[in-house]
Amino acid sequence: MKTHNNNRERIMKIFNIVCLGFVLVLTSQSARAGTYNLEPGDMVLANCHDIYTKGIVKAKVDNGYTVHFPKNSGPIQCPPFRWHAEFVLPFQSVPEYSLKFLAGLKRDMLFRVGEQVTFRVETDKRVVKNKANIDIDAQITDISSNGAIAVKLLSTDPEAAATFWQWIGGNYVDLRHKYLELERDKRSR
Repeated sequence: MKTHNNNRERIMKIFNIVCLGFVLVLTSQSARAGTYNLEPGDMVLANCHDIYTKGIVKAKVDNGYTVHFPKNSGPIQCPPFRWHAEFVLPFQSVPEYSLKFLAGLKRDMLFRVGEQVTFRVETDKRVVKNKANIDIDAQITDISSNGAIAVKLLSTDPEAAATFWQWIGGNYVDLRHKYLELERDKRSR
């Protein structure tokens, strides 16, 4: 009977630790969204489907910000007017970023400014007729502290260039984005 109670206590401790872990993860995620007190003039990244556009806060509005984007930014695939606070992150440039997986159980991937990366992008049938996906080679020109990269196009293929300028262009792409799945697979080997 005593062994049964010890096992039961152990299981309950493990269950409590797992539940506490989930609560901490959920709390940190909800605390991260929309908690920044940004002021006009602050440099930010506006998140549109894990593609970020760099801009400057012009004004605070209701529950978000009005953001100004420079002429060389984009393309912006979301309406570039008012942004809810949860989609606006402070911008800080860093020389490298370590992408962590499974809380350190899997080896981190390090990305540095100047390195080459490959994007695999689903093609728009209006631009590329005979391919479902296209690989685009690019070089990292900047990395944000939240793990998004800005790149310059290296591919010389016209279809790759057209797809790059349609979807990525002067934006920042989150390192966790599906476009970089091929690159993450290469680096995990």
